[in-house]
Amino acid sequence: MRISAILLAAGLSRRLGRNKLLLPAGGVPVVRRAALALVESRASEVLAVVGHQADDVRAALAGLKLRIVHNPGYAQGQSTSLRAGLAQAAPGAEGFLFALGDQPLLTAAWVARLIGAFASAPPGTQAAALYHGGQRGNPVLLAASLRGELDRIEGDEGARQILRRLEQETPPRLLAVPAEEEDLFLDLDTEADHARLMQKLGGG
Repeated sequence: MRISAILLAAGLSRRLGRNKLLLPAGGVPVVRRAALALVESRASEVLAVVGHQADDVRAALAGLKLRIVHNPGYAQGQSTSLRAGLAQAAPGAEGFLFALGDQPLLTAAWVARLIGAFASAPPGTQAAALYHGGQRGNPVLLAASLRGELDRIEGDEGARQILRRLEQETPPRLLAVPAEEEDLFLDLDTEADHARLMQKLGGG
């Protein structure tokens, strides 16, 4: 299945006060660890959408098998990065996987599992996402049939409204893929989050 993986790595990191994507995580920047999970997965292509401190984020991703997409409107919210990635995705993509640049404990194995679950999902399924403890997390994967709806998203919510609607339909068209490891969903909004990450990675 042809899946375009889109890494959202353009944000301002307002809550943290410094660019969380460039913080250390096991000897490499946070964003590079997140990108590796996509590059080493079953995705057909990987696009990294950059904006805030774009040159530094590009440098953190140097040498990886991915394409950089610049989003000049990144300050207007996550939806602008989502649309920027979609605009550059392969025309023949059967689905779009959106991942966060500040999710450094995500692994290629879990990305591959999400893609595999979507590929073998029941007819009518239009999206898949990882869930832990009944809560939906990232990354999420949406079918190409939703491309037009994704292109109309505005603000800083990403695809949340679309996913909520699919989840609530009968039968639901959002496939829940159980994830036993809560650490997969660790993202970095506070200094405490980063301290927890460093502890998980042995302080490296």
